[in-house]
Amino acid sequence: MPSATTHHRHAQELELELEQSNNRLQRLTGQIVHARRCYKRLFFIDLRTHPSDNIDSKSTVLFRSDDTRTNLPQTLTDHDLISCWKKIRCGDTIELEVFEASQDEVACREHAVYQATGFSVLKAWSSDDPFPTESAMGLKQQVSNATASLSTDNSPLTSTNNSPVATATTNTDTPAWTDYCKFWINSQKCLKQDCKKLHPTGDDYTRIQEMWVRERTLARRERSKLQDDPHSIPSKVPHSQRAYIFCRWLVDTFGQEYLNSGSGVLDVAGGKGEISLFLKHMFGIQSTVVEPNVRRDKPYQRRNLMDVIQRQLDIEAGGDGNIHRRKFSVSSTPSTESQDNEEQEDNVKERRRIKKQQEAQFVVSRLCTLLDDQFAVDHKDVFEGASILIGMHPDQATEPIVSLALKHNKPFAVVPCCVFAHENPDRRLLDGGEVSTTLDFIQYLTEKDTKGGSDSWFGAVSKQFLPFDGMNIVLYRPLAPAGIEIA
Repeated sequence: MPSATTHHRHAQELELELEQSNNRLQRLTGQIVHARRCYKRLFFIDLRTHPSDNIDSKSTVLFRSDDTRTNLPQTLTDHDLISCWKKIRCGDTIELEVFEASQDEVACREHAVYQATGFSVLKAWSSDDPFPTESAMGLKQQVSNATASLSTDNSPLTSTNNSPVATATTNTDTPAWTDYCKFWINSQKCLKQDCKKLHPTGDDYTRIQEMWVRERTLARRERSKLQDDPHSIPSKVPHSQRAYIFCRWLVDTFGQEYLNSGSGVLDVAGGKGEISLFLKHMFGIQSTVVEPNVRRDKPYQRRNLMDVIQRQLDIEAGGDGNIHRRKFSVSSTPSTESQDNEEQEDNVKERRRIKKQQEAQFVVSRLCTLLDDQFAVDHKDVFEGASILIGMHPDQATEPIVSLALKHNKPFAVVPCCVFAHENPDRRLLDGGEVSTTLDFIQYLTEKDTKGGSDSWFGAVSKQFLPFDGMNIVLYRPLAPAGIEIA
Protein backbone atom coordinates (compact mmCIF):
# COMPACT_ATOMS: atom_id res chain seq x y z
CA MET A 1 0.00 0.00 0.00
CA PRO A 2 1.51 3.41 -0.99
CA SER A 3 2.84 5.43 1.92
CA ALA A 4 2.00 9.06 2.71
CA THR A 5 5.49 10.03 1.53
CA THR A 6 4.81 8.50 -1.90
CA HIS A 7 1.53 10.40 -2.23
CA HIS A 8 3.26 13.62 -1.23
CA ARG A 9 6.06 13.12 -3.76
CA HIS A 10 3.53 12.37 -6.49
CA ALA A 11 1.58 15.56 -5.67
CA GLN A 12 4.79 17.59 -5.84
CA GLU A 13 5.59 16.15 -9.27
CA LEU A 14 2.13 17.10 -10.54
CA GLU A 15 2.50 20.64 -9.20
CA LEU A 16 5.94 20.95 -10.81
CA GLU A 17 4.57 19.71 -14.15
CA LEU A 18 1.71 22.21 -13.97
CA GLU A 19 4.10 25.03 -13.09
CA GLN A 20 6.36 24.16 -16.02
CA SER A 21 3.33 24.11 -18.31
CA ASN A 22 2.28 27.58 -17.16
CA ASN A 23 5.82 28.88 -17.52
CA ARG A 24 5.79 28.00 -21.19
CA LEU A 25 3.39 30.87 -21.88
CA GLN A 26 5.04 33.98 -23.30
CA ARG A 27 3.54 37.30 -24.21
CA LEU A 28 4.16 38.68 -27.70
CA THR A 29 3.29 42.02 -29.24
CA GLY A 30 3.64 42.68 -32.94
CA GLN A 31 2.07 43.47 -36.30
CA ILE A 32 0.40 40.84 -38.49
CA VAL A 33 2.25 40.92 -41.81
CA HIS A 34 0.92 37.68 -43.33
CA ALA A 35 -1.97 35.29 -42.64
CA ARG A 36 -3.05 32.08 -44.30
CA ARG A 37 -5.67 29.46 -43.55
CA CYS A 38 -4.22 26.03 -44.35
CA TYR A 39 -7.37 24.03 -43.76
CA LYS A 40 -10.42 24.06 -41.50
CA ARG A 41 -8.46 23.26 -38.30
CA LEU A 42 -5.28 25.24 -38.82
CA PHE A 43 -4.16 28.74 -39.80
CA PHE A 44 -1.04 30.73 -39.10
CA ILE A 45 0.12 34.33 -39.00
CA ASP A 46 3.55 35.84 -39.48
CA LEU A 47 4.16 38.43 -36.78
CA ARG A 48 6.70 41.24 -36.96
CA THR A 49 7.43 41.55 -33.26
CA HIS A 50 8.67 44.56 -31.34
CA PRO A 51 12.33 44.72 -30.23
CA SER A 52 11.23 44.76 -26.60
CA ASP A 53 10.16 41.12 -26.94
CA ASN A 54 13.87 40.20 -27.12
CA ILE A 55 13.28 37.54 -29.80
CA ASP A 56 13.53 37.34 -33.59
CA SER A 57 12.04 40.33 -35.39
CA LYS A 58 9.60 38.01 -37.21
CA SER A 59 8.02 34.80 -36.06
CA THR A 60 5.21 32.45 -37.04
CA VAL A 61 2.26 31.81 -34.73
CA LEU A 62 0.03 28.77 -35.31
CA PHE A 63 -3.64 28.58 -34.38
CA ARG A 64 -4.92 25.02 -34.49
CA SER A 65 -7.64 22.79 -33.08
CA ASP A 66 -6.02 19.53 -34.21
CA ASP A 67 -3.17 19.43 -31.69
CA THR A 68 -3.28 16.05 -29.94
CA ARG A 69 -0.51 16.78 -27.45
CA THR A 70 -1.38 16.38 -23.79
CA ASN A 71 -0.85 18.96 -21.03
CA LEU A 72 -1.20 21.92 -23.39
CA PRO A 73 -1.55 25.19 -21.48
CA GLN A 74 -4.40 26.24 -23.80
CA THR A 75 -6.58 24.52 -26.41
CA LEU A 76 -8.90 25.60 -29.22
CA THR A 77 -12.19 24.15 -30.42
CA ASP A 78 -13.10 24.18 -34.11
CA HIS A 79 -15.72 26.84 -33.45
CA ASP A 80 -13.28 29.09 -31.57
CA LEU A 81 -10.69 28.64 -34.31
CA ILE A 82 -13.08 29.98 -36.94
CA SER A 83 -13.92 32.92 -34.66
CA CYS A 84 -10.21 33.75 -34.33
CA TRP A 85 -9.70 33.55 -38.08
CA LYS A 86 -12.57 35.92 -38.77
CA LYS A 87 -10.89 38.56 -36.56
CA ILE A 88 -7.49 38.36 -38.29
CA ARG A 89 -6.62 41.55 -40.20
CA CYS A 90 -3.20 42.07 -41.74
CA GLY A 91 -1.66 45.30 -40.50
CA ASP A 92 -3.23 45.14 -37.03
CA THR A 93 -0.93 45.31 -34.02
CA ILE A 94 -1.90 42.58 -31.59
CA GLU A 95 -0.95 41.14 -28.22
CA LEU A 96 -1.17 37.42 -27.49
CA GLU A 97 0.04 34.67 -25.22
CA VAL A 98 2.01 31.97 -27.00
CA PHE A 99 3.47 28.63 -26.05
CA GLU A 100 5.82 26.17 -27.65
CA ALA A 101 4.69 24.61 -30.94
CA SER A 102 5.10 20.92 -31.65
CA GLN A 103 8.56 19.57 -32.37
CA ASP A 104 7.58 18.79 -35.97
CA GLU A 105 6.65 22.43 -36.57
CA VAL A 106 9.81 23.72 -34.91
CA ALA A 107 12.05 21.33 -36.83
CA CYS A 108 10.78 22.34 -40.28
CA ARG A 109 11.42 26.07 -39.80
CA GLU A 110 14.56 28.11 -39.44
CA HIS A 111 12.79 30.91 -37.58
CA ALA A 112 10.86 31.09 -34.32
CA VAL A 113 7.45 29.37 -34.33
CA TYR A 114 4.86 29.42 -31.56
CA GLN A 115 1.26 28.42 -30.94
CA ALA A 116 -1.62 30.45 -29.54
CA THR A 117 -5.35 30.26 -28.94
CA GLY A 118 -6.37 33.92 -29.02
CA PHE A 119 -5.26 37.52 -29.24
CA SER A 120 -6.34 41.08 -28.56
CA VAL A 121 -6.01 43.97 -30.99
CA LEU A 122 -3.96 46.88 -29.64
CA LYS A 123 -4.07 49.03 -32.76
CA ALA A 124 -6.05 48.40 -35.94
CA TRP A 125 -4.63 49.20 -39.37
CA SER A 126 -5.96 52.71 -39.96
CA SER A 127 -4.82 53.57 -43.48
CA ASP A 128 -7.36 53.78 -46.29
CA ASP A 129 -5.01 51.70 -48.44
CA PRO A 130 -4.86 47.95 -47.77
CA PHE A 131 -1.90 46.72 -45.78
CA PRO A 132 0.92 45.49 -48.09
CA THR A 133 1.25 41.93 -46.84
CA GLU A 134 4.64 40.27 -46.82
CA SER A 135 5.48 36.86 -48.25
CA ALA A 136 5.15 33.83 -46.00
CA MET A 137 8.35 32.99 -44.16
CA GLY A 138 8.23 29.44 -45.47
CA LEU A 139 9.69 26.09 -44.47
CA LYS A 140 13.20 24.68 -44.62
CA GLN A 141 12.47 22.27 -47.42
CA GLN A 142 11.04 24.96 -49.67
CA VAL A 143 13.56 25.91 -52.35
CA SER A 144 13.63 29.54 -53.37
CA ASN A 145 13.14 30.28 -57.03
CA ALA A 146 15.48 33.24 -56.79
CA THR A 147 18.20 31.26 -58.54
CA ALA A 148 15.96 30.19 -61.40
CA SER A 149 17.53 30.31 -64.82
CA LEU A 150 17.45 33.51 -66.84
CA SER A 151 15.56 33.80 -70.08
CA THR A 152 17.29 34.05 -73.41
CA ASP A 153 15.97 37.50 -74.34
CA ASN A 154 18.24 39.20 -71.73
CA SER A 155 15.79 42.09 -71.43
CA PRO A 156 16.12 43.81 -68.02
CA LEU A 157 13.11 44.18 -65.77
CA THR A 158 13.37 47.55 -64.11
CA SER A 159 11.90 48.45 -60.75
CA THR A 160 9.70 51.54 -60.76
CA ASN A 161 9.10 51.63 -57.03
CA ASN A 162 12.16 53.53 -55.72
CA SER A 163 13.55 50.15 -54.75
CA PRO A 164 16.90 48.87 -56.01
CA VAL A 165 16.89 48.09 -59.70
CA ALA A 166 16.34 44.37 -60.20
CA THR A 167 18.01 43.11 -63.33
CA ALA A 168 16.76 39.61 -63.98
CA THR A 169 14.79 37.87 -66.64
CA THR A 170 12.44 34.96 -66.62
CA ASN A 171 12.36 31.68 -68.42
CA THR A 172 8.98 31.67 -70.14
CA ASP A 173 8.63 27.90 -69.65
CA THR A 174 9.35 27.82 -65.90
CA PRO A 175 8.91 31.40 -64.62
CA ALA A 176 10.14 32.19 -61.13
CA TRP A 177 6.85 33.55 -59.83
CA THR A 178 8.28 34.36 -56.40
CA ASP A 179 10.63 36.89 -58.01
CA TYR A 180 7.75 39.16 -59.03
CA CYS A 181 5.66 41.47 -56.89
CA LYS A 182 2.10 40.14 -57.02
CA PHE A 183 0.64 43.55 -56.17
CA TRP A 184 2.45 45.11 -59.12
CA ILE A 185 1.45 42.30 -61.49
CA ASN A 186 -2.20 42.64 -60.48
CA SER A 187 -2.59 46.42 -60.58
CA GLN A 188 0.76 48.06 -61.41
CA LYS A 189 0.74 49.46 -57.91
CA CYS A 190 2.95 48.50 -54.98
CA LEU A 191 2.67 50.18 -51.58
CA LYS A 192 5.92 48.79 -50.21
CA GLN A 193 8.72 51.33 -50.05
CA ASP A 194 11.47 48.70 -49.88
CA CYS A 195 9.99 45.98 -52.07
CA LYS A 196 12.72 43.64 -53.31
CA LYS A 197 10.50 41.95 -55.86
CA LEU A 198 10.62 42.67 -59.59
CA HIS A 199 8.32 45.30 -61.12
CA PRO A 200 8.35 44.72 -64.89
CA THR A 201 7.24 47.38 -67.36
CA GLY A 202 6.26 47.61 -71.02
CA ASP A 203 6.11 44.42 -73.05
CA ASP A 204 7.67 42.45 -70.20
CA TYR A 205 4.80 43.43 -67.91
CA THR A 206 2.19 42.40 -70.48
CA ARG A 207 3.88 39.06 -71.09
CA ILE A 208 4.34 38.20 -67.43
CA GLN A 209 0.86 39.36 -66.45
CA GLU A 210 -0.68 37.05 -69.06
CA MET A 211 1.39 34.14 -67.78
CA TRP A 212 0.57 35.05 -64.17
CA VAL A 213 -3.19 35.15 -64.85
CA ARG A 214 -3.10 31.91 -66.83
CA GLU A 215 -1.13 30.13 -64.11
CA ARG A 216 -3.35 31.34 -61.27
CA THR A 217 -6.56 30.60 -63.20
CA LEU A 218 -5.50 27.03 -63.86
CA ALA A 219 -4.45 26.57 -60.22
CA ARG A 220 -7.78 27.96 -59.01
CA ARG A 221 -9.73 25.62 -61.27
CA GLU A 222 -7.68 22.66 -60.11
CA ARG A 223 -8.22 23.55 -56.44
CA SER A 224 -11.97 23.97 -56.90
CA LYS A 225 -12.45 20.54 -58.49
CA LEU A 226 -14.30 18.30 -56.07
CA GLN A 227 -13.44 14.70 -55.35
CA ASP A 228 -15.15 12.19 -57.70
CA ASP A 229 -16.02 14.94 -60.20
CA PRO A 230 -16.02 13.10 -63.57
CA HIS A 231 -15.69 16.29 -65.65
CA SER A 232 -12.19 17.24 -66.73
CA ILE A 233 -10.99 20.83 -66.28
CA PRO A 234 -10.91 21.61 -70.06
CA SER A 235 -14.46 20.30 -70.51
CA LYS A 236 -15.98 22.65 -67.94
CA VAL A 237 -17.60 25.95 -68.85
CA PRO A 238 -16.87 29.14 -66.86
CA HIS A 239 -19.13 30.66 -64.21
CA SER A 240 -20.76 32.95 -66.77
CA GLN A 241 -22.52 29.95 -68.36
CA ARG A 242 -23.55 28.04 -65.27
CA ALA A 243 -27.11 29.46 -65.29
CA TYR A 244 -27.72 28.03 -68.75
CA ILE A 245 -26.14 24.68 -67.79
CA PHE A 246 -28.35 24.43 -64.71
CA CYS A 247 -31.51 25.34 -66.64
CA ARG A 248 -30.72 22.86 -69.39
CA TRP A 249 -30.18 20.16 -66.75
CA LEU A 250 -33.53 21.04 -65.11
CA VAL A 251 -35.38 20.67 -68.42
CA ASP A 252 -33.62 17.40 -69.27
CA THR A 253 -34.25 15.96 -65.78
CA PHE A 254 -37.80 17.09 -64.98
CA GLY A 255 -39.22 17.96 -68.39
CA GLN A 256 -40.49 21.27 -69.68
CA GLU A 257 -44.14 20.33 -69.23
CA TYR A 258 -43.78 19.42 -65.56
CA LEU A 259 -41.63 22.46 -64.70
CA ASN A 260 -44.26 24.73 -66.25
CA SER A 261 -47.16 23.13 -64.39
CA GLY A 262 -49.07 24.95 -61.65
CA SER A 263 -47.49 28.27 -60.69
CA GLY A 264 -44.16 27.18 -62.19
CA VAL A 265 -40.69 27.20 -60.65
CA LEU A 266 -39.71 28.88 -57.38
CA ASP A 267 -36.19 30.27 -57.86
CA VAL A 268 -35.07 30.79 -54.25
CA ALA A 269 -32.32 33.34 -53.54
CA GLY A 270 -32.32 34.02 -57.26
CA GLY A 271 -30.56 37.39 -57.02
CA LYS A 272 -30.96 39.33 -60.24
CA GLY A 273 -33.05 36.48 -61.68
CA GLU A 274 -30.63 35.11 -64.26
CA ILE A 275 -31.88 31.53 -63.98
CA SER A 276 -35.54 32.59 -64.05
CA LEU A 277 -34.88 34.69 -67.14
CA PHE A 278 -33.29 31.71 -68.89
CA LEU A 279 -36.24 29.50 -67.94
CA LYS A 280 -38.82 32.01 -69.11
CA HIS A 281 -37.30 33.41 -72.30
CA MET A 282 -35.42 30.36 -73.52
CA PHE A 283 -37.60 27.45 -72.43
CA GLY A 284 -40.97 29.16 -71.92
CA ILE A 285 -41.16 28.09 -68.27
CA GLN A 286 -42.86 30.32 -65.73
CA SER A 287 -40.59 31.14 -62.79
CA THR A 288 -40.83 33.31 -59.67
CA VAL A 289 -37.77 34.68 -57.87
CA VAL A 290 -37.88 34.52 -54.06
CA GLU A 291 -35.26 36.99 -52.82
CA PRO A 292 -35.36 39.01 -49.56
CA ASN A 293 -33.19 41.81 -50.99
CA VAL A 294 -34.85 44.35 -53.25
CA ARG A 295 -32.97 44.21 -56.55
CA ARG A 296 -33.05 47.08 -59.00
CA ASP A 297 -31.62 45.74 -62.22
CA LYS A 298 -29.56 48.24 -64.12
CA PRO A 299 -30.36 48.62 -67.83
CA TYR A 300 -26.95 47.37 -68.98
CA GLN A 301 -27.33 44.22 -66.83
CA ARG A 302 -30.68 43.46 -68.39
CA ARG A 303 -29.30 44.07 -71.90
CA ASN A 304 -26.32 41.81 -71.24
CA LEU A 305 -28.55 38.98 -70.02
CA MET A 306 -30.87 39.42 -72.97
CA ASP A 307 -27.93 39.26 -75.40
CA VAL A 308 -26.59 36.09 -73.73
CA ILE A 309 -29.96 34.33 -73.96
CA GLN A 310 -30.54 35.42 -77.57
CA ARG A 311 -27.09 34.15 -78.55
CA GLN A 312 -27.77 30.83 -76.85
CA LEU A 313 -31.14 30.55 -78.59
CA ASP A 314 -29.37 31.12 -81.89
CA ILE A 315 -26.90 28.34 -81.09
CA GLU A 316 -29.77 26.01 -80.12
CA ALA A 317 -31.35 26.75 -83.51
CA GLY A 318 -28.15 25.75 -85.32
CA GLY A 319 -26.55 29.19 -85.64
CA ASP A 320 -23.15 30.42 -84.52
CA GLY A 321 -24.40 32.76 -81.79
CA ASN A 322 -23.47 35.92 -83.71
CA ILE A 323 -27.06 36.94 -84.31
CA HIS A 324 -26.44 40.61 -83.52
CA ARG A 325 -23.46 40.79 -85.85
CA ARG A 326 -25.55 39.36 -88.68
CA LYS A 327 -28.36 41.82 -88.00
CA PHE A 328 -25.88 44.68 -87.92
CA SER A 329 -24.27 43.65 -91.19
CA VAL A 330 -27.67 43.63 -92.91
CA SER A 331 -28.90 46.89 -91.43
CA SER A 332 -25.64 48.73 -92.12
CA THR A 333 -25.65 48.09 -95.88
CA PRO A 334 -24.62 51.31 -97.71
CA SER A 335 -27.61 53.36 -98.82
CA THR A 336 -28.72 53.23 -102.42
CA GLU A 337 -30.27 55.95 -104.52
CA SER A 338 -33.73 54.82 -103.40
CA GLN A 339 -32.93 55.05 -99.73
CA ASP A 340 -32.10 58.45 -98.36
CA ASN A 341 -30.76 59.48 -94.96
CA GLU A 342 -34.21 60.06 -93.53
CA GLU A 343 -35.23 56.45 -94.15
CA GLN A 344 -32.03 55.24 -92.51
CA GLU A 345 -32.74 57.33 -89.42
CA ASP A 346 -36.26 55.91 -89.27
CA ASN A 347 -34.82 52.39 -89.40
CA VAL A 348 -32.44 53.17 -86.54
CA LYS A 349 -35.26 54.57 -84.43
CA GLU A 350 -37.42 51.55 -85.16
CA ARG A 351 -34.66 49.16 -84.10
CA ARG A 352 -34.18 51.11 -80.87
CA ARG A 353 -37.91 51.03 -80.19
CA ILE A 354 -38.08 47.27 -80.70
CA LYS A 355 -35.08 46.70 -78.44
CA LYS A 356 -36.55 48.82 -75.65
CA GLN A 357 -39.81 46.94 -76.00
CA GLN A 358 -37.92 43.65 -75.65
CA GLU A 359 -36.06 44.95 -72.59
CA ALA A 360 -39.36 45.97 -70.97
CA GLN A 361 -40.62 42.40 -71.37
CA PHE A 362 -37.37 40.91 -70.12
CA VAL A 363 -38.49 40.64 -66.49
CA VAL A 364 -39.63 37.94 -64.10
CA SER A 365 -42.02 37.81 -61.16
CA ARG A 366 -40.45 38.55 -57.76
CA LEU A 367 -41.36 38.01 -54.13
CA CYS A 368 -39.18 40.03 -51.76
CA THR A 369 -39.26 37.74 -48.75
CA LEU A 370 -37.50 34.85 -47.03
CA LEU A 371 -38.27 31.20 -47.72
CA ASP A 372 -39.41 29.73 -44.40
CA ASP A 373 -42.45 28.08 -42.85
CA GLN A 374 -44.27 31.42 -42.81
CA PHE A 375 -43.71 31.74 -46.57
CA ALA A 376 -45.86 28.65 -47.14
CA VAL A 377 -48.66 30.43 -45.24
CA ASP A 378 -48.35 33.97 -46.59
CA HIS A 379 -47.91 32.82 -50.20
CA LYS A 380 -49.93 29.63 -50.04
CA ASP A 381 -51.16 29.63 -53.64
CA VAL A 382 -47.73 30.25 -55.13
CA PHE A 383 -46.01 27.71 -52.89
CA GLU A 384 -48.55 24.90 -53.18
CA GLY A 385 -48.82 25.43 -56.94
CA ALA A 386 -45.05 25.49 -57.48
CA SER A 387 -43.72 22.61 -59.55
CA ILE A 388 -40.28 22.63 -57.93
CA LEU A 389 -38.02 24.60 -55.56
CA ILE A 390 -34.60 25.41 -56.99
CA GLY A 391 -31.49 27.30 -55.91
CA MET A 392 -28.16 27.97 -57.63
CA HIS A 393 -25.60 28.70 -54.88
CA PRO A 394 -28.39 30.04 -52.63
CA ASP A 395 -26.11 30.52 -49.57
CA GLN A 396 -28.14 30.57 -46.32
CA ALA A 397 -31.31 29.53 -48.18
CA THR A 398 -29.90 26.11 -49.14
CA GLU A 399 -31.06 24.23 -46.06
CA PRO A 400 -34.53 25.90 -45.95
CA ILE A 401 -35.10 24.85 -49.58
CA VAL A 402 -34.39 21.20 -48.79
CA SER A 403 -36.22 21.21 -45.46
CA LEU A 404 -39.35 22.89 -46.79
CA ALA A 405 -39.45 20.72 -49.91
CA LEU A 406 -39.17 17.51 -47.87
CA LYS A 407 -41.72 18.73 -45.34
CA HIS A 408 -44.31 19.51 -48.02
CA ASN A 409 -43.38 16.60 -50.30
CA LYS A 410 -42.10 18.65 -53.22
CA PRO A 411 -39.20 18.06 -55.61
CA PHE A 412 -36.19 20.36 -55.36
CA ALA A 413 -32.82 20.98 -56.98
CA VAL A 414 -30.07 22.97 -55.27
CA VAL A 415 -26.39 23.54 -55.98
CA PRO A 416 -24.86 24.15 -52.52
CA CYS A 417 -21.77 26.31 -52.10
CA CYS A 418 -21.11 28.08 -48.79
CA VAL A 419 -21.53 26.02 -45.63
CA PHE A 420 -21.76 28.76 -42.95
CA ALA A 421 -20.45 26.27 -40.39
CA HIS A 422 -19.65 29.00 -37.88
CA GLU A 423 -23.25 30.25 -37.90
CA ASN A 424 -24.64 26.69 -37.59
CA PRO A 425 -22.43 24.87 -35.03
CA ASP A 426 -25.24 22.45 -34.03
CA ARG A 427 -25.39 20.67 -37.39
CA ARG A 428 -24.35 17.03 -37.08
CA LEU A 429 -24.15 14.08 -39.46
CA LEU A 430 -25.82 10.82 -38.52
CA ASP A 431 -22.46 9.46 -37.41
CA GLY A 432 -21.99 12.48 -35.12
CA GLY A 433 -19.46 14.25 -37.35
CA GLU A 434 -19.36 18.02 -37.73
CA VAL A 435 -20.59 19.77 -40.87
CA SER A 436 -17.71 21.99 -41.90
CA THR A 437 -17.09 21.38 -45.63
CA THR A 438 -19.29 21.51 -48.71
CA LEU A 439 -19.19 17.73 -49.04
CA ASP A 440 -20.19 17.41 -45.35
CA PHE A 441 -23.04 19.84 -45.99
CA ILE A 442 -24.28 17.83 -49.00
CA GLN A 443 -24.19 14.65 -46.92
CA TYR A 444 -26.07 16.44 -44.12
CA LEU A 445 -28.79 17.60 -46.55
CA THR A 446 -29.07 14.12 -48.04
CA GLU A 447 -29.59 12.62 -44.60
CA LYS A 448 -32.59 14.88 -44.07
CA ASP A 449 -34.58 12.60 -46.38
CA THR A 450 -35.77 10.11 -43.76
CA LYS A 451 -38.27 8.51 -46.15
CA GLY A 452 -35.49 7.58 -48.56
CA GLY A 453 -37.70 7.60 -51.63
CA SER A 454 -40.59 5.64 -50.08
CA ASP A 455 -43.09 8.08 -51.60
CA SER A 456 -44.70 6.78 -54.78
CA TRP A 457 -44.36 10.09 -56.64
CA PHE A 458 -40.83 11.20 -55.76
CA GLY A 459 -37.53 9.36 -55.70
CA ALA A 460 -34.78 9.45 -53.08
CA VAL A 461 -32.51 12.47 -52.80
CA SER A 462 -29.72 12.14 -55.37
CA LYS A 463 -26.72 14.14 -56.52
CA GLN A 464 -25.02 14.79 -59.83
CA PHE A 465 -22.02 16.79 -61.06
CA LEU A 466 -22.67 19.61 -63.53
CA PRO A 467 -19.99 20.62 -66.09
CA PHE A 468 -19.02 24.08 -64.84
CA ASP A 469 -16.25 25.49 -62.67
CA GLY A 470 -16.58 25.80 -58.91
CA MET A 471 -19.06 24.04 -56.64
CA ASN A 472 -20.99 21.99 -59.16
CA ILE A 473 -22.85 19.25 -57.29
CA VAL A 474 -26.62 19.48 -57.76
CA LEU A 475 -28.62 17.84 -54.98
CA TYR A 476 -32.13 16.99 -56.09
CA ARG A 477 -35.24 14.97 -55.42
CA PRO A 478 -36.40 13.65 -58.79
CA LEU A 479 -39.73 12.45 -60.01
CA ALA A 480 -40.29 8.72 -59.79
CA PRO A 481 -40.13 6.90 -63.14
CA ALA A 482 -43.50 6.68 -64.82
CA GLY A 483 -45.41 3.52 -63.93
CA ILE A 484 -42.96 2.52 -61.19
CA GLU A 485 -44.01 2.40 -57.56
CA ILE A 486 -41.20 3.00 -55.07
CA ALA A 487 -41.46 0.71 -52.08
